[in-house]
Amino acid sequence: MAVLGVDVGGTAVKTWREDGSGGVADTVPTPQNDPSGERTADLVADLVRAAGDVSAVGLAVPGIVDPVEGVCRRSVNLAWRNVPIGPLVAARTGRPVVIAQDVRAGATGERLAGAGRGREGSLLFAPFGTGLALAWVDEDGTPLGNPWTGEVGQLRHRSGPHAGLRVEEVASAGGLARRFGVATAKEVLDARAAGDTRAAGLWDETVEAIAEVLAWSIAITAPAMVVVGGGLVRAGDALLEPLRVSLAARLDRFPEPLLLAAECGTASAAIGMARLAARA
Repeated sequence: MAVLGVDVGGTAVKTWREDGSGGVADTVPTPQNDPSGERTADLVADLVRAAGDVSAVGLAVPGIVDPVEGVCRRSVNLAWRNVPIGPLVAARTGRPVVIAQDVRAGATGERLAGAGRGREGSLLFAPFGTGLALAWVDEDGTPLGNPWTGEVGQLRHRSGPHAGLRVEEVASAGGLARRFGVATAKEVLDARAAGDTRAAGLWDETVEAIAEVLAWSIAITAPAMVVVGGGLVRAGDALLEPLRVSLAARLDRFPEPLLLAAECGTASAAIGMARLAARA
């Protein structure tokens, strides 16, 4: 039977319909100025009807999520507080609804259908995009820890050159772009390639900040693999090679996990929620 995975982001809602023979993706704009979640629930219900005969819905949302109650406790991106998005969608669709935090859902997607597919062991998912949060899943793709595990991007540097900044203001694609004064991290990479020394310096700082976050996370969770996603992974070896070197220097007494590039792209959370909904 088909299931529908839905990833509600700050600007776009992505879906993944899966029926065992493959998946079909779609993207539509997220309703804006919807603090109650009602219009978002209406949109998701429309997407469920358009997907045809689906048996369950998996719903990923950003922020702090209570998967048992189906409530988004807080989402800065959506301006939600205590929105019962799971029950709202279930009431409109008549389908069981499973919800999870978006990065945790993305980790499930990468573990089961992306870079972790066919490999053994747990996976740490690190998407360095607009912001930063990490997620850890076991070999079956089940998210580990409590629902707000991995919100490392909200920690603040207390000393050093980045004192006062949150971790994600340095170790993310969005943070890199803001510090250079442009719209996207790609513009920083292009400037670096053109010989801009400031762009090169900021890029090196970002890689080192990422390595520091990952080294501590690896030491705590001991994953078999680390999958790097988000906008920064589009840099390819320009990110992965210096990151491997920096991690090796920090983890010289630890077994090093595989460091892999994400494969599911922007569909990872929707794919992960389809898998979690099918399992539930």
